Amino acid sequence: MKRILLFLACVAALVACTGPKDVPYTELDHYFFKNGQDIPDNPKIDTEEAFASLFGTAPIMGESGKPTPVDFDKEFVIAVVNPVTEYETELEPESLRMEKGELVFSYDETVGERQSWTMRPILLVKVGREYETETVRVEASR
Repeated sequence: MKRILLFLACVAALVACTGPKDVPYTELDHYFFKNGQDIPDNPKIDTEEAFASLFGTAPIMGESGKPTPVDFDKEFVIAVVNPVTEYETELEPESLRMEKGELVFSYDETVGERQSWTMRPILLVKVGREYETETVRVEASR
């Protein structure tokens, strides 16, 4: 009986260790995707140079209007960049989790009314390097 209980405890611990784990992140504000750039193939951006080549800052007045800083020595960025659209589009982060050795970032996309102008929806989050993996998968829910 002790062996069975020990076995079940080990299985439960293994399942707990291999199941999805939530990973903390911070959404970045006050950035835009630069005109003329190609949408990156990989959503993970791990150098300041790569980030600066793709995104510009868009500060507004006031202390809360400054772009969210990123320390690339300690953090990396996950970027969702959608094609240009004439429809009001909002991207909101849902979760970031570790699954089987890869990060999975989920976000919600809400498409609204047609506008008289175009926009390029983006969503940027920064993540601590302690959670860095080779692979980052991005999933949209609609």
